[in-house]
Amino acid sequence: FVIHSDMPLHTSYLTNYKQQYKMGSNRNRQVARRGLGLGRSRYYNAIPTLQTVRTLSLFTAMFTLVLQFYLLFSLHHPPIDDQTNIMNMNEESATLDHEIFEPLPWSLPKPSSIRYQTSEEFMADYIALKRKHNIPLPWEQDIYKGDKVTLPRPIIGLNFPKSATLTMSEYFACGGITSTHTTTQDGRIGICMMENHLADKPPMEGCNTHRNRKKEETKPIEVIFDIGLQGPPCYYASLHDGGLENIAKHYPEGTIMLVTRNATKWFNSFEGWGGILKAWGQRSCGFDGSLEGEGMEYWASQFVSARGDISRKKVQYWLDFYEAHTQKIREFALKHLSLTYVEVELENDKMAEQLELYTGVKQSCVQVCHPGDDWIRKHDTTSRCHPAGEEPPEIDPD
Repeated sequence: FVIHSDMPLHTSYLTNYKQQYKMGSNRNRQVARRGLGLGRSRYYNAIPTLQTVRTLSLFTAMFTLVLQFYLLFSLHHPPIDDQTNIMNMNEESATLDHEIFEPLPWSLPKPSSIRYQTSEEFMADYIALKRKHNIPLPWEQDIYKGDKVTLPRPIIGLNFPKSATLTMSEYFACGGITSTHTTTQDGRIGICMMENHLADKPPMEGCNTHRNRKKEETKPIEVIFDIGLQGPPCYYASLHDGGLENIAKHYPEGTIMLVTRNATKWFNSFEGWGGILKAWGQRSCGFDGSLEGEGMEYWASQFVSARGDISRKKVQYWLDFYEAHTQKIREFALKHLSLTYVEVELENDKMAEQLELYTGVKQSCVQVCHPGDDWIRKHDTTSRCHPAGEEPPEIDPD
């Protein structure tokens, strides 16, 4: 398991985590891949209550009871090689076991001047450094001029949730290449990337194709966005130790991409999105600095000193966390120049123009998007994406 020398990894911790994860059954890992307990922390009852059974018809009640006995028997009598279940299921809930999925070690840097640059300023410095080392810029190479997108693949978006992840996925799809957001036909992107990271495999192995059943053809997935997982288990390649290094190791000439936005606007959007901050705190991610390890004392101190009695009220902490994430990715890009790095700023009026320069995809493909059926119903519209200036009021890009 190879990790870049400037990114410390708590080896014994990760080794133990890998062993715990492997002990889980293949059946339950597939349940995790489908997203149980991984999306917006919504859990459902695995076994109906007696009150529910009484309201059913006799036939349905009998069927339900049979199903109950089957579930109880299968849970309490697992196969010999399946003694450690990832799921703890009972009559109240079906949630992933937090003790099995202990938070992985993560790291973010302390502030430096690079954190406070605009995306435009940083890209100017980044491009100048590439030129200094005689490393060609893909969008200036003849090899890409006839391509639909002038960037090496795969293109991995590192944006946090509520930072135009869907907007960017739809942008590249409009450009004519296979792009996916949050999930593939094989399950959650975050689960796939975490499993591959722990196994020292390419991040997208096993989740890098899309099958068109109507045309009976399979295409490689070239772009992924919203690749994190608030869990449990919790995994973000750009936060957890070794995640970025695993991308660089297996895709040394690929593209990593980041769309930034005003940190306060991000938090205002993010804070109310499915209770993610609860998971980001102690619950499954430990992003409050509560873990042991190098650099955690600083973040634990920042969390405690921030105003607010609960995680979601510690606004300044999460603003610093967001900006430190941008800083970490920038520092990584400067140290791994074989990769192509593209960064744009959501609030910049020239974002669409900059994207067309870097990617070759026309500006009109930049739309304002919002995920979720609830939002579509609330705004009485038929689409989650709209051209800029034509979107319903109070739209929040994602």
